[in-house]
Amino acid sequence: MIDLAHEMKTVKKNITREIECVSRSMEIVLLDINASPVIGDSGEISGFLFLFRDLTELRKLEKEVERTRRLAAVGKLAAGVAHEIRNPLSSIKGFATYFKERYKNTPNDLKTAEIMINEVERLNRSVSQLLEFAKSVPISKKKVNLYELLSHSIQLVQNDLDKKKIKAVVEIKTKNDGFTTDPDRINQILLNLYLNAIHAMDNGGILSLQACGSEDNNHFFIKVKDTGIGIDKNDMDHIFDPYFTTKPEGTGLGLAMVHSAVEALDGSIRVESRKGEGTVISMKFPG
Repeated sequence: MIDLAHEMKTVKKNITREIECVSRSMEIVLLDINASPVIGDSGEISGFLFLFRDLTELRKLEKEVERTRRLAAVGKLAAGVAHEIRNPLSSIKGFATYFKERYKNTPNDLKTAEIMINEVERLNRSVSQLLEFAKSVPISKKKVNLYELLSHSIQLVQNDLDKKKIKAVVEIKTKNDGFTTDPDRINQILLNLYLNAIHAMDNGGILSLQACGSEDNNHFFIKVKDTGIGIDKNDMDHIFDPYFTTKPEGTGLGLAMVHSAVEALDGSIRVESRKGEGTVISMKFPG
């Protein structure tokens, strides 16, 4: 504000700026500032007027719309490319299998054929993931018990949690026993989020799963929190982009599929993370 005041003393006209401020809770707040000099009767500047407008939510919505458009375009392209790749893959695997049988008594050739088969199968898995991301799977909603659904989802990764000495904390508070949603989609969403959280906690930690219903029981909220390495600030805008990953062995489709699944359920998702402190993913679903 002081810098803008000095600038207005020189130009003597309105100035508009967008600035980022850090709140007490360490969140980034984007502000639009409209600054005007207050000019007296004799033409001298007697003060300054500052108007502030919070653009944080507006920018988030703009990014969300842009991300949705980008995902839709990538999805259409992915479906076409995946189908084109799959046909020749079958032929390559067929020839590799033939050579494996033909040269089974020649160790070097046998090993080469086995590598070809393994690589084709790996590529085929990637193509399958791509098709799963691209295709529109019909939603099948039914009444579900939120406690049973979420407790079961944690059990799916219990072995992975035990291996890395990660403690799971489940807290489900709702007066409503039955919400209407697609349990398979919710499981798919949570499984991807759990695996990301587990990967971020190599040295152990806490995986928290919290859920509650709205006051009118028309919505329910799910929060997945970890104490892992967190997400770099520069990566936050790209975490839902297909094929964006910071893992050497990752495909970059996990969170993209999560975003698509949440959107298919008419839900919303928000990610908060600090490098070295962990990540919190909050979701809201109609119920």
